[in-house]
Amino acid sequence: MITFLALAALLVAFALLLLIPPLVRVRRSPAPPATDQAGTALSVLREQLAELEVERAAGRIDETSYLRNRHELERRALEEGEGEPVAGPRWQPARGWGIALLVGLPTLAAGFYLMLGNPAGLDPAKVAGGSQHQFTPEQVEGMVAKLAARLESEPDNLEGWMMLARSYTMLGRAEAAEKAYRHLAAKMPDNAQVIADWADALGAARGGSLLGEPEALIARALKLEPRNMKALALAGSAAFEKADYAGAAHQWERILEQLPPSEELAESVRASVAEARAKAGLPPLAGAPSTPMAAMPAPPGPGLTLRGEIRLAPALAAQAKAEDTVFVFARGGEVGPPIAALRLTVAQLPARFDFTGAPLMNPAGGLPEKVVVGVRVSRSGQPVGAPGDLEGFSPPVAPGAQGVLVTVDRVRP
Repeated sequence: MITFLALAALLVAFALLLLIPPLVRVRRSPAPPATDQAGTALSVLREQLAELEVERAAGRIDETSYLRNRHELERRALEEGEGEPVAGPRWQPARGWGIALLVGLPTLAAGFYLMLGNPAGLDPAKVAGGSQHQFTPEQVEGMVAKLAARLESEPDNLEGWMMLARSYTMLGRAEAAEKAYRHLAAKMPDNAQVIADWADALGAARGGSLLGEPEALIARALKLEPRNMKALALAGSAAFEKADYAGAAHQWERILEQLPPSEELAESVRASVAEARAKAGLPPLAGAPSTPMAAMPAPPGPGLTLRGEIRLAPALAAQAKAEDTVFVFARGGEVGPPIAALRLTVAQLPARFDFTGAPLMNPAGGLPEKVVVGVRVSRSGQPVGAPGDLEGFSPPVAPGAQGVLVTVDRVRP
């Protein structure tokens, strides 16, 4: 705080240093000459008057000319006497402005900061304390409830309704989220993303099934925007739910067309496509690095022997349902293709996992020196990560590490 105030004072002082001196500088009249200018001028005029008298006495000018010249000399004598300059300092109006700036500028700056700024932000203790503050679930619920109450009288506040719908989704309140998205869809009937989000929330509110009305909403979203990735993902999930594995693969492949091959999401989608194509009896996707887990035999040798435990953070427990699918996967880092995967449900947590004997998705690729165990609680039941999924990751460990603890403690943005 002291450093900030010192810098602010220096800046104000520098500004005043530039503004004040030209305004308050005392200006002096030009110094008079050594002899009295008015007196000298009068002496000259007296001499001219004497010469005029001589000219009149000698008869060289008439009486009319004499009087005219005499009157002119007397007038000039009077003007010289009245115009005598006064030497010394003169007060300039700008000096008053300079003093006003000197006093007023710092005062006004401090006053405006106290009214409009954040004086508490100058206290490092308060700033540090604020950055460490964590909202409790009760506080979050309270804020969402206040937002919902305010929006009851603001049906056209679309930004607020969007925030409310997403907040309900993050809190795992699917039915409330569905109602908020339904309101948004009524106000924005041509917005494909809103329709897709509504379908997702409606499916979650119906126990995770996308058949029926959610499926009709998905088709509506795709009609509005055929390349909407969330709508394509949901369409694939709905097809997978109906055992239309070829249809699921087709929808998810349309997502791959829009993603860079190196992106993490592309790897997850590619794994889902591989699983759907295998169930449909279709050949593997061209260029796919991964193959369905069930189709790959375990490699010879020790392979991946990771063992450990999965826990769900208490703060997120309310956002997960007992029937939600839990994917446990091992890979070379927090990003990249999975090496192997297991599947559980939230009802089984906390649970122990063991990759011993689990089929590798790419046996020819070998095992890296270090692997990361990731856990994803999927609301859709598909391995493709989606906003609102719960996740957790272990630190890098050896492929044969034992007692690895993974806590699901974050929400996928």
